[in-house]
Amino acid sequence: MEQSFPTVEKLNDWKSFIPKIEKMKKINQYIYKQRLKKFLAETQREKRFVNYDNAKSIIILFESDFMEKNRFVKRVIEQFKAEGKKVSAWGYLNKKEVASAILPDFRILNKKTCDWTERPQSDFLRELAENEYDLLIDLTVNEFLPLKYVLLYAKAACKTGIYKNDDDLLDFKLQIPENEIKAPMELREENADETEEELLVDEHFIFNQIIFYLKTIQTND
Repeated sequence: MEQSFPTVEKLNDWKSFIPKIEKMKKINQYIYKQRLKKFLAETQREKRFVNYDNAKSIIILFESDFMEKNRFVKRVIEQFKAEGKKVSAWGYLNKKEVASAILPDFRILNKKTCDWTERPQSDFLRELAENEYDLLIDLTVNEFLPLKYVLLYAKAACKTGIYKNDDDLLDFKLQIPENEIKAPMELREENADETEEELLVDEHFIFNQIIFYLKTIQTND
């Protein structure tokens, strides 16, 4: 069968569509900023540093790999559970749908589970409002608006991750030079047949660094 290629007209249609996508992203970012200001103004949150031993309940944010295997994150979940910690993992994958089931301790958000502003649907927001955690660990190296909403609304005493912007939602943040931060989503899409270990270096590094500091710093709690 002869292979068909996009016509010039179709390519031009895509080119004209790109600015609309970028415009929508800017609109969604603006809406997020307004919601952020409103939420922070109306919500009293007691921040406190929680070291590793005192963290009995943990919520993890992560960027799902394209094949949804997420071996590293699942190992982290098992590690926490083995130590008697309650854990809930919230991931995101920029697809219309995902194959992974929504479980009490693991879910992958996607375009279908978010509204047009990229905010997770009300069921997820309700779950965030009804649960409290000692510690939030953000393992993402790139910004994803759905997970920024999770970071904002999650009721965690201490929120940790790497510095990405000036939202000031993290209580304990790692400073990593931009030139050392890779783009896992793009790498995973382009190299779907590569081993996952090669594509999780950044996530693994962030986790190890955060856990190191959480175990090193002692508090009077």
